[in-house]
Amino acid sequence: MGRLDLPSAGWPGGWFTGLQVTTGECHVEAMKWFTRLMIMLICWAGILQGIAQTKPASKTRSEPVVAALEPIALRTALARILPDAKRTVIVPAREDALLGLTHFSKEEFAATGMDWDQFMKKAADAATRLLISIKPAVVKDSAGQIAYVKLESERPFVASIIYSPRLIPLFQDTLGDRLVALMPDRHTVYLFPRNFGEFQAFGQKIIDDHTESVYPCSIEAFEISRNGVKCIGGFDDGADPTPDAAEAAAAVPKGKPRPELAPPPKVPSRIPRRTEAKDNPKKRAN
Repeated sequence: MGRLDLPSAGWPGGWFTGLQVTTGECHVEAMKWFTRLMIMLICWAGILQGIAQTKPASKTRSEPVVAALEPIALRTALARILPDAKRTVIVPAREDALLGLTHFSKEEFAATGMDWDQFMKKAADAATRLLISIKPAVVKDSAGQIAYVKLESERPFVASIIYSPRLIPLFQDTLGDRLVALMPDRHTVYLFPRNFGEFQAFGQKIIDDHTESVYPCSIEAFEISRNGVKCIGGFDDGADPTPDAAEAAAAVPKGKPRPELAPPPKVPSRIPRRTEAKDNPKKRAN
C-alpha cells in the first residue's frame, strides 16, 4: 500500500504534523481527527457563550469621579489629609476597569473644570450609588446585640462611602447617628456605634488586614456624624506614622493648614458612655 503524508501547513497548531497512514486506514484516521476537531470547537463555543452571557450581567458603569482614601505614603500631588488624620489622605480618582482606580494628574483634574468642593460632591454621589448597592453584613455579639456592620464590595472605592450623605440615615436605627468607621483596605468598611468602644478590639485585625492588603487604606478610626467626618485616633502598628516634615508639607495643597507632625493619638482603651460621663465629673474631666 502507498503511504499518505498529511502536511501540517495551513492547519492551526500543526495538529496533523507527522501524521502518516496507509491509504486503507485513511478514512478511519480522518474520522478520528475530525471527531477531535469537533470536540475542540464545541468546547470553544461553550467558552465564548459563557463570556457573552457574563457581559450583560454587569450593568454597572465605571464611575468617572471617585474619592480614593489611601495611606499618606501613597499620596499624589492632589492628595489632601482627612480632617484630624495623620496617616490617611483623600485623592481625586476615577474608576478604571483595568487598574481599579486611577489618580487624576494635576493637568487632568484642571481639565475637568472642578474645584475641590465640586469634586467632593461628585465623589459623594458616586459613594452613595455604591453604598445602596451593597448588602450590609450585620454582626451580633454573644448577647444578641448588634456589634458592628460590615460593608464590602469588589469595587475599589468602598472606603469613600464614609462621605455618602445616605450613610447616617441608612444605619441610624441600627447603630445610632454617630458612627465609627474602620477601613483597613479600599474594599472594606466596618461601622460601629460611636458611644461604645467595641471597635477598639478590632485594632490588631485592622493592622493585620491593612498590612496584608494589596490596596491598603487606613489604620485610623473615623467618626461620622451629621457634622461630617473626622479622625478620632489611630491604632499603633509601631511604624513611623508620617513622612518627614518636608514631604508632609509638600503633600498639603497651598492655602490649607499643614498637618502636625506628631504621632497619631492612640485610640483610648475605653470610651465612657455619655450618661456615664455626666454622672461622674472626674471621668468627664479626664
